[in-house]
Amino acid sequence: MNLKSFINILVIAIVTSISNTNLALAKDIKSIDAGDTEIEIRIFPASGNVLLLGFPCDEGKSIAEEKTARSLAGDGIEVWMPDMLSGFMLPKVRSSLSNITTEALTSLINEATKTGKKVYLIASGPDTELVLRGASNWESLKQNTSLSGAILMFPRLFKETPVPGKAPEYQDAVGKTKLPILLLEGERTPNRWGINSLSHELQKNGSPVISKIIPNVRGYFFKRQDANRSEDVVTSQMAGLIKVSLFYLQENNTHD
Repeated sequence: MNLKSFINILVIAIVTSISNTNLALAKDIKSIDAGDTEIEIRIFPASGNVLLLGFPCDEGKSIAEEKTARSLAGDGIEVWMPDMLSGFMLPKVRSSLSNITTEALTSLINEATKTGKKVYLIASGPDTELVLRGASNWESLKQNTSLSGAILMFPRLFKETPVPGKAPEYQDAVGKTKLPILLLEGERTPNRWGINSLSHELQKNGSPVISKIIPNVRGYFFKRQDANRSEDVVTSQMAGLIKVSLFYLQENNTHD
């Protein structure tokens, strides 16, 4: 499907989201035993059959993410946001991600699947490595149960800064899962040119991968202090963007 069709579906989802004024205001806090530590989860409950398990490594301080979660819950999509950094007493730096254990990630995924809902994983930037690592390990342990998919927003999965003319080296978790994946990247970031290479790597173990470019935005657009008008608009309607992404993943599973 081309970019124009993607934008049209996004507009429809945004209008639907705006028209739904019955947004969920409740937020539950749940702690689970995740191996060596306890992880606190912010839960935005909903009555629908879809659960979105996110990995925002933000020490529980996210603003845009919580606003999006409330909007999604109002539309029937339950959202879980585990506080991984606080659980492991880690600072908010990229190097902390390697200290988050695979066992803890797997425990969280397992807990989400116990709800009986269709579980999708989501993360952005370097945190997308947690999604891939947790999913691949969970798949190896749960042969008869499957996750529904994952949304990777502007993933940053290089081991090191790519060198021009040389093939990039990705994190070990890339290409280890069979999970259906949707990649989202900003049109105004150099990383958009590497999306085909990343898609190819992610497909190596059988993952069906869909990639989409978000027009007129940069990576990390919803965290920027210098956001332009397009970035402000997309940030305010992040729930619509996620709903479109879920639509694509569901359509892909139906066609398979």
